[in-house]
Amino acid sequence: MNLGKGIEILVRDWIDLHEQGGTKLSVEAVITKLGVDKASAMMVHTNPLQAAEVLQRRLRQIPGALDIAEKFMAQFSTPEDLLDEMDLDSFVCDLDVMETNDL
Repeated sequence: MNLGKGIEILVRDWIDLHEQGGTKLSVEAVITKLGVDKASAMMVHTNPLQAAEVLQRRLRQIPGALDIAEKFMAQFSTPEDLLDEMDLDSFVCDLDVMETNDL
């Protein structure tokens, strides 16, 4: 699966989870954990494609993160496989750890 599609799937799943009351964190709140400014995060309000683009731009700013994220997503062939392994918050937290540890 390509990175953009994978992130979009994670975002759509998180939006559904949030709307159904499964989490108090909105997509915007999760995205700001990765250091995306609040204005950019607010622009993605329930738009999975925009959220995926914002996250991909942020990945390009973290040395090596884009390559690692692409390799990670490539191991999944279906949305179900991806969602069994990961959710948006975990994905963002993993990226934050990579940035903190300077890869």
